[in-house]
Amino acid sequence: MNYLKLCVFLILPCQILTERRCFSNQTTEAFIEMVLGNITAGSSYVLPVDNSKLVYVSPSQENVTYDFGTFDFIIVGAGSAGTLLANRLTEIKKWKVLLLEAGGAENDFSDIPGMSSELYSTDMNWGYLSTPQTRSCKAMDQYQCVCPRGKVLGGSSTINGKMYVRGNKADYDAWEKMGNPGWSYKDVLPYFIKTENSHIDDGDPGYHGKSGLLDVNYTDPTIFASVFLRGSEELGYKELDYNGENQIGASRIQFTIKCNKIASGGRAFIDPFLDRANLNVTINAFVTRLIIDKDTKTALGVEFIKDGRKYEARAKKEVILSAGAINTPQILMVSGIGPQEELTRIGVETLVDLPVGLYMEDHAMFIGLNIRTNITLFNETIEVLLERYLNGQRPYTASINGEAMSFMNVNNNKSSEPDIQQLVTVPPGFTPIGARILNANAEVTEQLEVLAKPYNDIIVWIILLHPKSKGNVTLKSNNPLDFPNIDYNYYAVEEDKNTMLKAIKESLKLLETDAFKSVNATYASLFNVCTNYTEGTDDYWQCMIEQLTTTVYHLVGTTRMGRSRKNSVVNSKLFVHGTKRLRVVDAGVMPKIPSGNTNAPTYMIAEKAADEIKSYWLL
Repeated sequence: MNYLKLCVFLILPCQILTERRCFSNQTTEAFIEMVLGNITAGSSYVLPVDNSKLVYVSPSQENVTYDFGTFDFIIVGAGSAGTLLANRLTEIKKWKVLLLEAGGAENDFSDIPGMSSELYSTDMNWGYLSTPQTRSCKAMDQYQCVCPRGKVLGGSSTINGKMYVRGNKADYDAWEKMGNPGWSYKDVLPYFIKTENSHIDDGDPGYHGKSGLLDVNYTDPTIFASVFLRGSEELGYKELDYNGENQIGASRIQFTIKCNKIASGGRAFIDPFLDRANLNVTINAFVTRLIIDKDTKTALGVEFIKDGRKYEARAKKEVILSAGAINTPQILMVSGIGPQEELTRIGVETLVDLPVGLYMEDHAMFIGLNIRTNITLFNETIEVLLERYLNGQRPYTASINGEAMSFMNVNNNKSSEPDIQQLVTVPPGFTPIGARILNANAEVTEQLEVLAKPYNDIIVWIILLHPKSKGNVTLKSNNPLDFPNIDYNYYAVEEDKNTMLKAIKESLKLLETDAFKSVNATYASLFNVCTNYTEGTDDYWQCMIEQLTTTVYHLVGTTRMGRSRKNSVVNSKLFVHGTKRLRVVDAGVMPKIPSGNTNAPTYMIAEKAADEIKSYWLL
């Protein structure tokens, strides 16, 4: 009996992840063939080095600009924020909304949570690399860390880890204290709740929504989740709902997954609403610049390229940039909004002098804590693992095979605000894709092939939640063809490195717990990159930190909100300082990085912005 018929026969409700997924009428064989074809294509995919495919204009069309029409709102970028915002604004039937996305549509392959990392090697990823780093990323080719960003309907919510983490109450109270009224925790909590359709039955009462458009679920755990949770409890970290009343502790992961398929912004907020007459979703449309009245600094519309032609679209009410913490700054700067010194350097006339691209924050992540066990998981062919997926079983029902996570403060154990996040992952067949995803150098790639035992290992990723170091985004030139410069600048402040060292030592205590001893857990490095040091010493771990710190791609702050034009780009209403009818609604506006993954806060920002926009134009 095929799986579709089985679902119908048993009348299984496709609501929670402990129940099996009802698939389309695609056969198992066709599904496996589709997945294997995509993986094969990804193994030979070469990441782009610029935007040449996007900015290409047919020679016969070089001097022609086509009128794409006039809308009430133009939203640039169909990622987490843009998709939700387009949905909410088109609830007002008299408003016409144009949503522009540089990438293409999602597909059956991108719907599989466990294939999110494979999507990095497709054209759904912009393909950015950082500038060469001096204090981190040393095990990477040319000292360059990757910077995965979603170029697809759904944006980074399509290719990310699908983890739904709101952060800490103190994060948002700090936003308000930084000069942003209306952004305290009590103000933003209702917007988190509004978005969410939670199936987390053991969540803290009063903190979760049950009627939103974004499904949030657990996935079926493996034995390692139990081992980690028991081990954490032995160390004093009790199991809790990290999106509830308290955050310090250990938890199963809450995922934006529905019926074992990803619940991206595109799938949740756009696909079910494409029949709205006032919603125009245009994909494969690369915005090259804003159209701005130089005298009044009013945003009038955008120019973009699609299918080898140049277009111009006009906005009667607002242009809203939701292109993310990298692409929004690029669009602003090529349009004349940014640091005057930088704009002068690349030959762009400064219309508004603002610190665009500065104050960038990201969660530095240490990936070098590999733990070997006597448990064997997923030691099967990929064909068998995919059949397991069709039956609602791990590993591919969970993105990046996340098991559990914890939050702690290694500098102040009495604090209710964490400074470290632990993420436990189980990699099936980590070796080939892991090296490619990391941009690992040839030596490290070779070591992974020899040292990795993916079916016996778990990896504890250690994430620095509140870095003191700031990075930046700048431009190579004024040509939209060029990728931006992305400088993470990790560990520029020594305190960050010291906190990471403390976190490694705290994480190693797991090996001393009865829970971890029950699976014979030991540290087993996959990377012989610090052989000049004695393993386990502070000097060894300091070396490992520099070699094996990479991004968890939680970039924020490049268009951060605040009162002053000297240290912020938008005000608390998300209008760009010194302009009219131009807002930014994406992760870049966060004035301080939250204590956890940034996708849920980005949705919250869009929910709040939608209400603000409705209030502004309907009163």
